[in-house]
Amino acid sequence: MAYQALYRAWRPKTFSEMVGQEAIVRALSNQAAGKRVAHAYLFCGSRGTGKTSAARIMAMAINCEHPDKGDPCLVCQSCRALMSETTLDVFEMDAASNSRVEEIREMLSRTDYPPQFVKYKVYIIDEVHMLSNAAFNALLKTLEEPPEYMVFILATTEPQKLPATILSRCQRYDFGRISEQEIISRLKQALVDGLSAEEGALRLIAAAAQGSMRDAWSLMDMCLGAEKHLTQENVRLALGTVSEDFLFEFARALLDADTASALALTDRLMKGGRDVQVFLREFNAHLRQVLAVKWTGSGIRDITPDQEARFLEAAGEASADTMLFILEQCMQAEQESRWSMSPRAVLELFVLRSTQLQDRLDLSALMSRVGTLESRIQRQTGATIRQAPIQAQAAAEDEIKSTPGHIPIEPQALQEQHSQAPADEPAERVPQTDLQASGEPQASAQPSILPLTKAPDTAMPAQRTPKEAWNQMLKRLEKEEAGLYAMVNQGKYGGFQEQTFFLTMDTRDSIYASLLNDEERSGIIARLLSDLMGQQVFFKAGENPGIADQTHTSQTEEHLAALARVFGRDKIVLKKE
Repeated sequence: MAYQALYRAWRPKTFSEMVGQEAIVRALSNQAAGKRVAHAYLFCGSRGTGKTSAARIMAMAINCEHPDKGDPCLVCQSCRALMSETTLDVFEMDAASNSRVEEIREMLSRTDYPPQFVKYKVYIIDEVHMLSNAAFNALLKTLEEPPEYMVFILATTEPQKLPATILSRCQRYDFGRISEQEIISRLKQALVDGLSAEEGALRLIAAAAQGSMRDAWSLMDMCLGAEKHLTQENVRLALGTVSEDFLFEFARALLDADTASALALTDRLMKGGRDVQVFLREFNAHLRQVLAVKWTGSGIRDITPDQEARFLEAAGEASADTMLFILEQCMQAEQESRWSMSPRAVLELFVLRSTQLQDRLDLSALMSRVGTLESRIQRQTGATIRQAPIQAQAAAEDEIKSTPGHIPIEPQALQEQHSQAPADEPAERVPQTDLQASGEPQASAQPSILPLTKAPDTAMPAQRTPKEAWNQMLKRLEKEEAGLYAMVNQGKYGGFQEQTFFLTMDTRDSIYASLLNDEERSGIIARLLSDLMGQQVFFKAGENPGIADQTHTSQTEEHLAALARVFGRDKIVLKKE
């Protein structure tokens, strides 16, 4: 007897044998048992989820002479005739190779003849989305009002391509992807006649099948070959995947920004003959698993207790921002590898993008670097991240105080010195110390500005409007603080009111507003604006409750100030409308 592929030998023949799809199986079996059969069904879902099998079972169930709770008995004359495919009462057509209107009209011409030996005549049209528009139009009227003995079952992987007129005439059932545990349970049923398999080998096959039972059967068929015992190593060799240890090692190298180790692992991967796209897809799933364990405590797929402990350890050592950045780069590399003539170059470029973050200035890379530093501080010192700026400020203050010749200046003395400055001489700001320029947070919630004092050899800068000061601040911020500039650039200038500059941001960018309102970041921006305005001002990101009523007034004042500098205030006359 000729060998039969596993997916054909183990195709389900009753609803109870189907894997997954419990809700659909229950609905169809109840309809078959209650003789409430619709005239048109639409089965849609990804490949290998049981659409065609369910259509064939439904055709047998509604024609079975002795059904068992909606399941066909498989022994009556009707069931045997339908299983042997010797009857013309069940017609199965592939629309991918019969998409023309002439072929559909020929099929429909046979609907005028009632079934010969069974109650219902069933037409199963697979890949129905491949039909032409003319074929859909030819099918439309018959599908709406078929003879009482006709049942149409349409199957497709792309229901969005079907016309709405077809969709509205069918009972639609969406077949979801099958879980890995259900696939493993079904594969174990085929381990007969001396066949055996390791649990890890079946788990690898189920993960590679990606929810498709037919793909799982085909992969198992391929991995078995001449072997009767299925091992995990044999499956990895057949699928071209790498070991779990390699995935953890590769992820650790990227998270530690160890370019040399990551490139060495890449070289080992290529020398082992692994497929780049398969590896990137598997590494993508590995990173998502670590993130899922980090955020929810459970993975996106079934794992053993030993694997769970290992993922928890990896999740605790890694920064979520860094992993998200690497995951984005991995998804981009996986897409590029599909069309690249040199997949190895794509993989090596992915490694360089993920590890050489210091050369990038975009927001995602900066957040990744911050996350990596926070993780290292937590692993090495166990201190909370928010203590780091305070400790750094205290250390800097101690270093300044220990400098030879340092003379402490009391705030009252500075205030008296400022009050004694001649009124006719311009006042200039004292240059900021290294400690102040570092942007460390002060004890007060508001950013601190040094008092103004006399600078005899320098001239006072020209008075700036708030909008001019804002634009100058953006230029300086772009050069000095690229990360802050990227966040500020997400919003727009919201006006100047009560000594405060406002940055207006959309609701969807609220995360940037909360980051910018952090004491340390807002202090840096406020110091730049105070320096440009010549007075102490503050900064706030988000909504300005009172600015909406004064926007027009402030804009008018700014326009007047600009015109006055050019033509003189005495030459400008305002007219009220």
